[in-house]
Amino acid sequence: MKERHNKNRRCLRIIPLILGLYGAFLGFGLMAIGIAGIREGVGIARLLIGLGMACFGLYGIWDGVRDLVRPVKKPENHPASQFILTDTSGNKSSNVTIERLEEQLKNLMESGNGVSFHIQILPPPVFRERGRLKQISCIFQGEIIMIAFWEKDKGGYGICQRRAGMDMAAGWLRQFLSGELDFSGWEEVETEIHVRGGEEADGYPKGEEDGWHQFLTNQEGVLTYWHQFLIIFGESWQDEHKFFSARDVELAMEGIHEGKYQKAVLEWGVEAFHVFPGQKDELMVIWQTNNPLKKEHCYLAREGTTTQVKFWLNHFLNSGFFEEMGGWSDITAQVEREGGKYGKVF
Repeated sequence: MKERHNKNRRCLRIIPLILGLYGAFLGFGLMAIGIAGIREGVGIARLLIGLGMACFGLYGIWDGVRDLVRPVKKPENHPASQFILTDTSGNKSSNVTIERLEEQLKNLMESGNGVSFHIQILPPPVFRERGRLKQISCIFQGEIIMIAFWEKDKGGYGICQRRAGMDMAAGWLRQFLSGELDFSGWEEVETEIHVRGGEEADGYPKGEEDGWHQFLTNQEGVLTYWHQFLIIFGESWQDEHKFFSARDVELAMEGIHEGKYQKAVLEWGVEAFHVFPGQKDELMVIWQTNNPLKKEHCYLAREGTTTQVKFWLNHFLNSGFFEEMGGWSDITAQVEREGGKYGKVF
C-alpha cells in the first residue's frame, strides 16, 4: 500500500480513501434511487443496500484520513532502570537477574535470622502517594520479609513491608525486575529510631531522623531502623552514600591514605567518625559520641594505620562498640573552642 507522508510524519492511506469515496458515492446514490421508489418492494431493497454501501464507504474514508485527524500523542520518556544488588555477603553488583535474586532468597533461608540483601533502582521511580522508591530489601526473620524504603517529597522517609514465602517473594521480584511495581497487600510500618543495644534514642540529633535507616533486628526480633551515612570528600567535591557496605568504608580509608580523598565522615546511629590524613602515613579519627554523665556530645581523637582504622570501624559497624577504649584522647574542649571546626556532622 502506498502512503503519502506529510511534514508531521502522518500518513494518508490512499487506497482506503479512494475506495471509501467510491463506496459512499454509490451508496448514497443507491439510497436516493431507493427513496424515490420506496412504494415498490425493490425500492426498499435498494435503500438498504445503499445504506450498507454508504456505511462501508464512510468507514473507508475514515481509515484513509484517521492518521491525519487523530491528535499526535507525545511519547512518554521512561528512563531505563538500573538495578544495584548488595548481596548477603555485602558485595555490590549491577548484574541483577531473577536467577541471582532466587539464589539470594535461598541464602536468606539457609543462613537464618537477620541476614538480608538489598536492591536499589536508578533512577528511583516516583509514586504519587508515597514518594521515590529508594530501595527494596529482603530479610529473613523466621520467614522472608520484603521491605520498601520511600523518600518523601517533603522530606523524611516511609517504609512498608510484606511477609512472603519463597515462591511468593521470587514471583514478586520477577515482576519487579520487569517493571511491574505492585505494592498491593503491603503494610505500612511505623519507624522506630534506635541506638546501640536496641535502646531508644532520647535526644536524637535534630534533623537526623529524616535520614535513611538500615533495618536491623533487636533481641526481641522487632524490626528497627538504623541511621547510616558515608560522605567522601575530594578537593572540590563530595560523594554521599546513604547505602553502603563495610567494604565501601574500607575503600574510603584506603583512598584517604593514597591521597585520592581529603577526608571521610561516617555517621552510624547517633555516633559519627571524621577521618582524615594524620602524621607519618597514619590516619586521624575524630569520634563524636555521647557523654553519659553530662548528657551531651564529646569528641575523642586517635591516630592509627590504615589497617587499624579499617579494623576499628568495621568492628564498630558490626558490634556497635570498640573492644579497646584506651588510646582515645578527649578533645571536646578543643572542639568547643574552635567552634565547629569539623562541620555540620559534629
